Amino acid sequence: MTAVRISPAWTDPDAVRAVVRAGGPFWPLANYAANDAEMAALGPQRATFTPPWFRQDFALLGSTLVDGAALLLDNPRFVDAARAVAGPGAVVRPTTVYVNIMGPTPFAFPPHLDVPAFRGFTRADHPVWLLKVMMASGLLERWRTQIVTAVSWFYDGPGGDFHYWPDGPGAPAAVEQAPFANVGVVADNEVTFHGVAPLGPPGARMPDGLTRQSHLVPSQGGWDVRDGQGASLVHYGEHEVRITVSWKADVFADIDEARRADAGEDLLDRTTVVDRFAQDLHARGVDAGRPEDPYADQAWTRTLASTYRDASPAMA
Repeated sequence: MTAVRISPAWTDPDAVRAVVRAGGPFWPLANYAANDAEMAALGPQRATFTPPWFRQDFALLGSTLVDGAALLLDNPRFVDAARAVAGPGAVVRPTTVYVNIMGPTPFAFPPHLDVPAFRGFTRADHPVWLLKVMMASGLLERWRTQIVTAVSWFYDGPGGDFHYWPDGPGAPAAVEQAPFANVGVVADNEVTFHGVAPLGPPGARMPDGLTRQSHLVPSQGGWDVRDGQGASLVHYGEHEVRITVSWKADVFADIDEARRADAGEDLLDRTTVVDRFAQDLHARGVDAGRPEDPYADQAWTRTLASTYRDASPAMA
């Protein structure tokens, strides 16, 4: 089984919404990349401007970062669904919760894969762009940690359909549509493409002046987008924004696999990553050399991003 749809996703959806509203400010997705080359690795649309898509981390590495976030991290329904995806004997360890809030947008959030993790090599210590191209290359699959993701939504307005491809990018998409009635989809989103259809009524406009310093905060009756100096750029009514709660867990096939991971056996290191890429690029006839600092070398970053790309499906 590659994906599971669950309903209800939450015992108390109103309590979840209250935690989300108290957990801001929410920052543009652009803030999750350090430079333009990293943005290019994450997706071409996001590399050129800042859309009204905001995010905040509520839990990382199994620890909560926001008051009340334990309600989101410790959802037994997501744990049970993760075992339905990975197998009844799987060891499921919730690690991460983040919340995305989208304002009206006349274009799609393109089909994409989430940020992967590898044994000894995660976003806690290594750049997101590199993890993405490591996954796209297929060269480091032996070290990949399976991560199961649960997503659920709070939105009743037009558009914003969730498309996902549980049977691969060449198969038809499954679609969840608003109004989202306390449902969730649980899958390995590092290998399951997913995206969001345009959000809002026809002709909806995005606010002017959004930058990486803009942020989203709750306000009376909805949400305000503010600039870097705190001035309001736009107000959204509560019904205009689409809230997504994303929950992630590291999943091991069984207790033995979890024990090996805990013991730190067969960890991936930076030298091995660079070696694998250098060997494969050479075999492809790409003259990329070996960077002194693979994280700071912009030419190396661009070479990897252009060579190893996800075969994204088209959103109908």
